[in-house]
Amino acid sequence: MNALGTHIVCELSGCDAEKLSDIDVVRAMMVEAAKVAKATIMESAFHRFQPHGVSGVVVIAESHLAIHTWPETGYAAMDFYTCGDATNPWAACEYASKALDAKSMRTTEIKRGIEAGDSEFTHVVTHEEPARELSVSA
Repeated sequence: MNALGTHIVCELSGCDAEKLSDIDVVRAMMVEAAKVAKATIMESAFHRFQPHGVSGVVVIAESHLAIHTWPETGYAAMDFYTCGDATNPWAACEYASKALDAKSMRTTEIKRGIEAGDSEFTHVVTHEEPARELSVSA
């Protein structure tokens, strides 16, 4: 299957609420996740909501990494979308789960930009993983 990009949809549960609330921690984690994925960082934008929560995106030459946090529930919704073969969105996903001290992770991999014929493109879900319990390092 020839796809233009790989999109990992990642649900992190049981995350450290303080980390999810701290825009500087979230920004630094996302930038490092892009580096771990071997992506080329172009720019980033993050916003801290009141009373809580952070949303942000790291624009990479290969597409983007995005996050939305709900500290009050310990939840982070993340997207890791990369094009080409030089990057590893799974590495970014694994890094983020550890950096946010997630207790569980649920992921879906979608191959995007698959030619469907006559100048039309589609996507295919290629991997779906149920919630996976994560071990928290001491």
